[in-house]
Parts: sequence; C-alpha cells; structure tokens
Amino acid sequence: MINYNKQFNINPSVACGDKSISHRALCMAAVATNKSVIRNLSLCKDVLCTVNCLRALGADILLDGTTATVSPIITPVDNCTLDCGNSGTTARLLAGIVCGLGVTATFVGDDSLTKRPMHRVTNPLTEMGAKFTFQQGTLFTVHPSKLTSTCHNSSVNSAQVKGAFLLAALFANGTSSYTEQVITRRHTEKMLAHFGVKVEAKGNTVFVTGGKPNGFDITIPNDFSSMAYLLALAQLKGKVLTIDNICLEAERTGFVSLLKSAGADIQYTNVVESFATIGSITVQPTKLKSFTATKIDVCNGIDEIPLAFSMALFYKGTHTFSNVQELALKECNRIEACLQLAKVCKQTASFNGKDLTLTSDGILPCNPSFCCFGDHRIAMCASVIAIANDGGSVDSTPFDVSFPNFLQAIGVQPLRFAVIGEDVSRSLSPQLMQHLSAGADVCCTYEAVSLPRSISDQELLQVIGRYDGLNITMPFKERAAKLLGAEQDSINTIGKNIAPTSTDGYGIVQALHTNGIHIRGAKLWIIGAGGAAKEAVRQLSSMDCTMRVINRTLSKVQQIAQDYPLNVVDKLENPVGVLSFVPECDWEQCLPLPDSAQFVFVAAYRGQSGLKDKAHKKGIKVVEGLEMLYHQGAKSFALWTNTETQNNYKSFLEVL
Repeated sequence: MINYNKQFNINPSVACGDKSISHRALCMAAVATNKSVIRNLSLCKDVLCTVNCLRALGADILLDGTTATVSPIITPVDNCTLDCGNSGTTARLLAGIVCGLGVTATFVGDDSLTKRPMHRVTNPLTEMGAKFTFQQGTLFTVHPSKLTSTCHNSSVNSAQVKGAFLLAALFANGTSSYTEQVITRRHTEKMLAHFGVKVEAKGNTVFVTGGKPNGFDITIPNDFSSMAYLLALAQLKGKVLTIDNICLEAERTGFVSLLKSAGADIQYTNVVESFATIGSITVQPTKLKSFTATKIDVCNGIDEIPLAFSMALFYKGTHTFSNVQELALKECNRIEACLQLAKVCKQTASFNGKDLTLTSDGILPCNPSFCCFGDHRIAMCASVIAIANDGGSVDSTPFDVSFPNFLQAIGVQPLRFAVIGEDVSRSLSPQLMQHLSAGADVCCTYEAVSLPRSISDQELLQVIGRYDGLNITMPFKERAAKLLGAEQDSINTIGKNIAPTSTDGYGIVQALHTNGIHIRGAKLWIIGAGGAAKEAVRQLSSMDCTMRVINRTLSKVQQIAQDYPLNVVDKLENPVGVLSFVPECDWEQCLPLPDSAQFVFVAAYRGQSGLKDKAHKKGIKVVEGLEMLYHQGAKSFALWTNTETQNNYKSFLEVL
C-alpha cells in the first residue's frame, strides 16, 4: 500500500532506459557476431527476466549499473527452462530466438503470464518450421527444428509477435517477410538494420534476410511508456516539463497524438534518427477537451490507454477509446481495471466489447482508494490520479516490473512502514494504515512481509533496518525485543526515532474504554500467556488491576506471576471481566464464564470463540480484537509520524 498526499516534484533527469528496446538489444546481442555493450539498459523486472533467460541459454551478460556487456551464445544450452516471470515480451521475443538455436527449451512464467495468449506468436513461427508443444503449467516448449524463409500475413497488431518473427528469420535461409494490418512499433526492424542485418520495409511489409547482426555499442533512449506518467502528471498539475533523450518513434507515441487531438501543447525538439527516433519532448499544460482515441492511437499507444483514461477522469465530458480489446490480454484485464478506476472516482464508464467510453464531471472524491490488480501500469495510473487529486492510496506498488525509479521520478519520498510475521498474508494492518495515513495526510508505504521462523538474527535485523517503522507479530515479538534491547519482554512496534515498545496493552485498554468499560482496580481473568497476554498483564498492572492468568502450560503462568507478584494471583473469584488471548479450541470452549463477568474481550480479529458465544447467550458485552488492532495500530502510527490520530474506528469498519 502507498498513500499519497499533494506533495510531489517531477524529476525528468531520472534515467529509465526504454524497456522494449532493452529487451530487443539483449536478444540481438546474444546472437550477434561478437561482443556488444548496451548502456542505459532498463533494470526493471521484465528486462532482468530476459537477462536471466539469455544467460540460461548460454549468453555471458555482465551488468555494471545500467551498462550490460554481452558476449553472444557460442554453444546453446540444451534442455533448459526459461522463467519469463511476468514478462510477455521476454517469452515472445525469446520464442523467435530459441526456435533458431536448435535446442529444446521450456518456457514458464507466473500465473498472470501463463494465462496470456501465446499461440499468436507460436503460429507464425510454426509456419517457418518451428516445433512447439504445450503442457499445463508451462507457456510452451520449443523443440529443435530447421527454419525456412516464409511470408506471413498477420491478423494481430502486435510488435512482440512481429519481433519474434523477425528474430527467427535471422536463422532461416533466404528472405522472410512479415505483413501487418497496421504498422506497429518498428524497434526490431530498425535495430536489425542498424546492426548490419539486411532489412527492407515496403508499406506494411518488412523483409529480413537471414544472418547474424554485428556486435554493437549503443546508449538506449529513455522509455516513453514510463516517461508518459510524468507528462500526464505535469499536464494535470499545470507544470511545464521537458524530458530529454526519449524514444519518439511514431508507432510508439499514440499517447501524444491522442493528447494533441484533445488540445494538448506538446512539442518535439532535438530529434535524431538512429536505431530509433530519439529527441526531447515538452508539455505546456493547457485546458483539454474530450479525448477521442482512434484505432491508430490505440495501436501506437496501447500501454498508455489506461493512463489517458485516468487523465480523462479530470476533464468534464464524454471520452472514447476505440478498439481497445487488446487491453483485456495484458498483465491484468486492463479494461476491467479502467472501469474500476472510474467507479472509485464516482464516474461512469462502459465497454461494449470493442470501445471503452468514459463520462466524467471532472470532480473526484477526496482520498480515493484504488486496487491495482497487481498490475504495474495500473498502479502508476492510480498513483497519478491520487497525486493529481491531492491525495489517495494504491493497494500495492509493483512499479519495479517496468519503472523501478517511479517514485524518484515523480519526486515522492514516502515513509516506509511494514508488518512482519511468519504469515501476514491476511493481515488487516495494510488496510488500517491506509485508513490512518489518509486521515493524517501522511505519504507512506506499508507492506505485509512474511518471514520464515528460521530467519537468522542478522537477517532479521537487516529486514528491520529497511523500514522507518515496523509492526511485529508472532513469532518475532520476544525475539525482536531481545535483539533490540527493549525494556519489555515482547514488543510489536519499532521505529527509527522511538524506543522499541508494545502498543498491545494500550490497544486493549483503549478498546475497552471506548466501549464504556473502565477497569482501573478491577478483578480480571486473563486467558492465555503469550506475548499479547503478557503485555495486557503489564498494562493492567499499572492500572492496579488484580488478575488470574489461566493457561494450559502452568510454567508460563508461574513466570507471569513471578514478574507481577502484586497483581497476579492463583485464585480470583467474581471477576468483572474476562480477556481471552487464545484461539478457539476444545480447551477454550470448555472454559467457564463466571456469572460475575460484565464483559468479555476476545483478541482474535472477528474470530470464533467459545467464550464469546457464551457471553452473547448471557447478554454480556463483547469487545472484539479488531477494535484492539485499530487502537494499537493507531498508536504505532502516531509514534512513527509524530501525529495525533482520532478515534475513527467506525469509519475504519466501513472500508473493510
């Protein structure tokens, strides 16, 4: 989760090598005649997948910052597995390379990539003579074959499919041709020609004659797709912005054409032609009219359509985006994601199977909260909306898939918070911190980090050092307390500017207090003897409470009684309240609920509890652990940020 406020400062000098060109440069260098040097390489996750796959095939790739030195494949590695992660570009371009290497290789990817269409690339390659098989759980397997030159008429407008075909054509005898309905980005053919391959373009057809490219030394321009988010933010916030050394291929800048048709003032300068069209781009913000994205705009800027849609939310009118069905086949269904963006922003959008339409009044709600569906581009779109709206939050931050320096480029420096535990995958803390940070107008990130119980002390301390503030849950509460020299035996809150502490006890007392339960000097039963129970005893001892601790392990009870001899007793009749810190089990269900009890506190967050059930039957007040979570989390957040948080527990329940 990341919560934004109105603070930002666009930094166009942040380097971000073009992702599409980076993939292709690596592929060509891996099959070139000699060594190549690639500067300003994109270091996003997708490109690193291509690096790792080429290494697995036998290429020697040395990374030094953003410079890659590539020694080509001499003897291809047979029977290898190529993990493409989330990168469709990696899978499709390498399909063209591998089918020419004469080896067997199995392509795999994450769940998202496994669901994306691959026959669109394997079918044209099969026409060349490539052999593929498909097994469940994989993308496909390439088998040794002999490629022959062929002519392919494409029914799919895809630069990746074209790129795979042209790369495979390097291994075929004679000249192959690829004809497309609409000319897609020309990175592959321009780069091949620049690196010595015989390439000819006639209209919508590209001809490639087999043969290896020469080794090369290039500096990759900055990525238009990434820099587009900076352009959008500058336009929306009224900032003049110039970005230098950016890829300005006509087939890559449909986003610019779309914005210009809506009245944007965008100019190119210092344009040069090389293996790509490279130059500077300047946006002078102006008032825009309704957006109308043509089929060509979409084809030349498919990845930026969700961004254009996000911008359109701020402009009153009806906006149309034609022929966008390809968006449904991306990392997530980006059409559904756009519809959800509109819904969160209280605007109306629809999709008819082909065209996407948005009707907006230009007025967005305060602090909208977005789901990005794990998609890097949707996360950046939502981020632009949130900042342009002076506040909002995004549920996750997978920026490193394509733009690792995104936050640096938009000039946002969030505080970094997290919760750590053995399994925090279902933790409600990220939602709570999103709620609290929006209310306090604090820019921060919050992660749920699951760690193995066996993690070493050194590794645990390294994790702790990465964050400005941490919540700690089982089984690390007591261990972290010892490592950090805390005064308490068990802690749940760490911060760079605060002493390690536990807010569990505060959360319990505050939850009871807000329910009208005042317990100073009260007689209580404590069920359980773990970290939270110990903290409750410590806190309640300071309030002169007398307690009986009940636990299946007697030695743990004896230890607590030894630590708090004036407040913990063996026998205690007629308690006014019972506080349970154990999960429901046969033992817990069999515990008696004294007739004297006026309330029951159950630490489990909306969990099942025999004591809770008995209290409900007797009409006794029950306070659930979710309320404790809210107050202890609010206390942690206040300590980290030196802010005051108000009791908005009811509003927190509304967002769950």
